[in-house]
Amino acid sequence: MEDILLNDLPYPADRAGNPAVPATRQEPLHSGQLMPLVITSAEPDGDLVKWIQANRRAFEADLVIHGGVLFRGFNLKTAADFKAFMSCFNTDPLPYLFRSSPRKELSAAIKNIYLSTTYPQDRSINMHNESSYSRVWGQKIVFCCLTPAEKGGETPLADSRRVLKDIDPGLLQKFRETGVKYRRNLFEGIGMPWQEVFQTSDRQQVLEICRKNEINCIFRDEEDAVIEWVKPAIYSHPVSGEEMWFNHALFFNKYARYEELGLGEGDFLPEDYLSSDTFFGDGTAISYEQYQNLRQAYEKNKVIFPYQQGDVVFLDNMLTSHGRNPYSGERVIATAIIEATYDKGFSATSFNS
Repeated sequence: MEDILLNDLPYPADRAGNPAVPATRQEPLHSGQLMPLVITSAEPDGDLVKWIQANRRAFEADLVIHGGVLFRGFNLKTAADFKAFMSCFNTDPLPYLFRSSPRKELSAAIKNIYLSTTYPQDRSINMHNESSYSRVWGQKIVFCCLTPAEKGGETPLADSRRVLKDIDPGLLQKFRETGVKYRRNLFEGIGMPWQEVFQTSDRQQVLEICRKNEINCIFRDEEDAVIEWVKPAIYSHPVSGEEMWFNHALFFNKYARYEELGLGEGDFLPEDYLSSDTFFGDGTAISYEQYQNLRQAYEKNKVIFPYQQGDVVFLDNMLTSHGRNPYSGERVIATAIIEATYDKGFSATSFNS
């Protein structure tokens, strides 16, 4: 696919005869590194809606090449501005179903545009591709910085194609052959309750959702449930065909919880204190050394940059993973997920109750 680069000159009027859109500059964030591509307005508060309308095809091509695009210096300052930008894509933002973290809408008046994950600000959020554990996910995820943190709060990015290449070949082959088995303990006081995960308080609806999605669900009592399911660990991109590491094997693994609590390899945490764990698809354990190999593959490929107010980070969710660094001060990052994508044999409505 040819990379279409833009220059510093004003764009001509589009085919519909509309006025020229603002000039921009395009360049990678770091020399020699594809991701993210930075598109900067060459004039104060350039109109990003006009820009995307005039350059949608080139933008979509560059998104597949780079995996992520950072728009900077445009006119996005409020939730309404972000909503107007998202309306350019002819698809409503997706609801956040089969949840793995607390999330609330930014405004009651703006449907399915959320605040980024509610999580203690002194902790990191591990690298992951949004909802890669689910049968249904969004092909694209977009972050908009309305208020940057006083310190920290960056959204690290990592190219899923490069992460794949940096995983030990023997470990990778095991994942190819078996996939990833996920287990989530939806216990009262540990992780998230099943009512929030499935967005319903009807146990029969939960069981039906799980049946449709080939998830084993056991209710231990009124408040506690355990769910397990298996998915591939490696996917091919629907446009480029490239292979990528696309799963939550690291994020949901018990050793991530150990690290969060300051525990080491030799420590033991009872299962009832684990909100989640991951295994090879055949049920065998992922060792601490194997977990560390996955972590190192992400760390090697991390790209980190400070937010500026109005920044829009637009990611191909399959090609690029993301996380969150600890921060201090107020931080408001709006996020939206679009373009439902799903495993073969399932549908975009698989988790509707």
